[in-house]
Order: sequence, then structure tokens, then C-alpha cells
Amino acid sequence: MESVPHLIASLHHDASLQLLAGATTGFLSHTLYFVRGYHDTSILSILLIHFASYTSLTIFFGLIPATLLSTSYLVALFTSISLYRLFFHPLRHFPGPLPAKLTKLYGPYLARNGQLHIEQNKLFSKYGNIIRVAPNELFVLNSGAIPTIHAAKSGCRKRDAGVYNVVHYNGAYNLDSILDREEHRGRRRVWERGMMTQALTTYETSTRQICHTWLSQLDVFSAEGRAINTSLFSLLVTFDHMGKIGFSHDFNTIEAGKENRMLDLLEVMFGQLGQLGELVWPVALMKSLGAGGDAGEFDRLTKTMADRREARGEGEKLDDIFGHFLQDFQSEKPVAFFDRNILYSDAALILIGATDTIAVVLSYAFYHLAQHQTYQEKLFAEVKPVFGRTIPGEFTNSDLSRLALLEAVINETMRLDNPVANNGGRMTPPEGITVDGVWIPGGVAVRVPGYPMHRSERAFVRPEEFVPERWTSEPGLILDRGAFFPFLSGPSNCVGKRLAMMVLRLVLSYTVYGYQFRLAPGEDGSAIYSEAKDNLILKAGPLKVVFDKRS
Repeated sequence: MESVPHLIASLHHDASLQLLAGATTGFLSHTLYFVRGYHDTSILSILLIHFASYTSLTIFFGLIPATLLSTSYLVALFTSISLYRLFFHPLRHFPGPLPAKLTKLYGPYLARNGQLHIEQNKLFSKYGNIIRVAPNELFVLNSGAIPTIHAAKSGCRKRDAGVYNVVHYNGAYNLDSILDREEHRGRRRVWERGMMTQALTTYETSTRQICHTWLSQLDVFSAEGRAINTSLFSLLVTFDHMGKIGFSHDFNTIEAGKENRMLDLLEVMFGQLGQLGELVWPVALMKSLGAGGDAGEFDRLTKTMADRREARGEGEKLDDIFGHFLQDFQSEKPVAFFDRNILYSDAALILIGATDTIAVVLSYAFYHLAQHQTYQEKLFAEVKPVFGRTIPGEFTNSDLSRLALLEAVINETMRLDNPVANNGGRMTPPEGITVDGVWIPGGVAVRVPGYPMHRSERAFVRPEEFVPERWTSEPGLILDRGAFFPFLSGPSNCVGKRLAMMVLRLVLSYTVYGYQFRLAPGEDGSAIYSEAKDNLILKAGPLKVVFDKRS
């Protein structure tokens, strides 16, 4: 019994013993704790324990012994982590950049210029079709991996696979980030009520109103001979549309010609997430600390919008997406919306999902049509006969959905410029998965990035070119139809894809029917790509376009 007090006493004076004790503790911390499981969301607890330990050591042993113990602990801990990741990790045989094998900090390095989707393409060109991009993460460029990872019967899960763990409102996850499949299934049922044909028909009236507001702005710019930034106005159009069909609210940003505070916050928040390159623990730390800033302000604005919409619903009959959430929330036996935090969480998802993703496709559709005047005129010839067919003086989604070239232009734009260029990851089941004959171990984060997949020579002939005919008269230009997944795949595919297609059809058809457009003088179209930012959702760079009203 005297040996323990003697050992403790020795630690006060014996520097070598202090170094040995610290190193041993560091090695054991890695092998017994850090190497097992997922700890990003525990970052605050980990930091507090380490801080408390250093403080206690300082009080008990003094500053110098505590510093020696702590330094040797950290050196041993990170040495053990590095050696394990390089030589003993289950992914040690997969190719990839050396820094990526050692640390997830390589993700922020790749995303430093906001061009993560471009950097991914470079990695696949250099290392092959399965790449180790982080210590426990793989990128896979193979269409066969899509059902393996995302299908309903897949054993892969969202939990611990990336940002999903930290995307929540006071602990309530939105539809896209729900970790439990049963909970997701129930929530999606409520969302789907708001996306049924009858609901879409109701929203279509609002969509046409937004289109006419957009055309009114084009009338002004056209009459004055001024160029318009179509990337900006694509965002304003979809944001105003989201306000109408999501919350029966008028944002009026199209008339203002600029972003409002909520759009500014969306851009800032997603920009910060994009710069982290899937590094999760900083987000988890901020949430644990209850940090406010832009994220806090966005949460408050979202809550205010949801509360106002609920209050209005007590005296008005409003047909919008949030109304379906309220109907479930206020029912005697809710299917999914059991408390207000879930309402607020999915309110934020409406703001994001019905704005940014559609805006990206619209931005690049204007770019491609301005660059390729022939398709613009062919599209005009296709939509002209259906104008007023069902409703006098208007287009309808049902009429436009039958137009082959319009669908092809939208599909080809989504192929080249996929809004969610990186896609969400999944964690492999304990038994692992097999992709293209390659076994991937269990407990590994895997993802199939959309941008490289949609531009792969294995899937598409002339993959970097805008060729709508590949979706109509030249199907041979598509080598692998399964490689095209703009709305993702499986039970977590985009619940709003029919809504998105309706918006794109109507906005493009009204625009092409009313105007001819071209790149403005001095505009070469390069900035829409060079200044694009992959902020989880792609954000197009600026594009100056001149619109001339058709006679």
C-alpha cells in the first residue's frame, strides 16, 4: 500500500516518471477510448475533462510537472493516433492523399476556396474510383454504390456519417437529418401530404404569380437595356416562391432586387459549413456552448416566421407546406410533429430546401441557354403551342411536363451542375459493404459525390458538354443511367422533387416565351463557375445577362 503514495510523491520530482506517466495515459486514452466509436458531438465534454485534468495536476503537482505530464500525454496520444491511422486502420490500404489519412483537417484544406466539388474531381483523376479522403471516410465514384449505400434495404445509416449529427434545432432533427429510419418514415409521410398532386396544383397558382413578378422586373431591365445578374435573381425568385408556398408569406425580394437578412444568413451559415469540409466537431462545440451569432439569429427568424404562420392560420384558410405540419402538430394523435422544436426544425428545412437547390439549377439553366442560343429558340418553339392551352394566357405544369426538350434542358443542367455536389454520407454496417468487387469495412463513412459522378466519362459521353439530346434523341450519350441521381436515391431522396421540377418548368417557360436573352457585353460566363461556392449546397457565381422582349 505504501507504493502508491511513494509513486505519487515521486511524480512531484522525477521528470522521467512524469513523461512516462503522461505518455502511458495518452496511449491508453487512444486505444481504450478515442479509437472506439464517434466522439465529435462529445467535443465539449472532452475539452472540459482535459482542462479540468490539467488544472488539477497544476494544483496538486505544480505547473512544471503538470506541463510535462500534459505535453507527454498529448504527444503520445497524437503519435498513437497517427501510427494507427497510417499502419493499422481498416482503410490503410485505400489510396488517397497522405494528410487525409492522418486528419480530417484535410477537408477544410480542400474546401479553402469554396471549390470542394472541383477538388473532388481532381482526387478521382489522381487516385482512382475509391479514395480515402479522411481517416475514416471514403469517396466512391461508382453508380453501383448508390443503391448499396442509399436503398431502403441498405444497412448503411446516417448516424455518425457527417453533419447530420449536428443539424438540429434544440435537439430536434429536420427531415433531412433524422438519424432514425422509423422516425424519418413518419415525418416524411406528413411532408408528402404537402407534395401530393392536389397540393402542387394549389401551389402552382402562387408559382405563376411569382413568375409574373419576375417578368415585370425583366420588363424594366429590358426597357432600360440593362443587364441583370441571373444568378442573383434566380435566388430571389426561388426565395419569394418558397415564402408563398411554404408559409403564405410575401418576402418581395424580386421587387427589391436584393437579398434580405434571412437570405444573407443562409449564405453566411452555409458558407461556414462549406469551409469546414465535413469537419463536424466545431459545429458541435458551438451548439454545445449555445453560441448565438448568425446561426442563432437564423433560428430566431425561423421561429418567428413559424409562429406568425401558426397565428395567421387560426383566422385564415392558408394552403402551404407548413400548414400540413401544423395540421399534424395540432391533431390528437400526431404522426411526426410531437413538439414545437420539430416544427421549427422543419420550418428551417423549407427555407433551405425550397430555395437554394432550385436556385442553383435555374442559375445554370439561364447560363446554358444564354450560351447556346439554338436551344433557347428550340425551347421557345416547343413551349409556344402549349401557352394558354389549359388556362388562357398561362402555362400549366401538366402541359409543360410533356415537353421533351424542356425536360432535357433541366436534366442536363442538373447533370452538369448538381445543386448538392457532395451529397450526404452514410456509415457502413458492421459487416461492411462491397462496391465494384471491393470490400469496404464496417463503421466507415462513405459517400458518392454527385458532381464527379455526373461528369464521369464512365457514365456519360462528352461529360463536360451541355448536350440535352442525350435525354431525347441520342440516348447513346448516356453510358450509365444509374449514375444520374440529382434528387438522391432511396427513402431519403428529395421529397420536393416534383415541386422543384414544377418551378423550373414554369420559370424557364415563361422566360423563354417572353424574352430572348444573351450574355451581356463583356460577360464571358466564366465567373458563374470560377466564383461558385460549394457550401454543402452549390452557389452559382454571378452572370450578367441581357434580355430582349420578344415582339
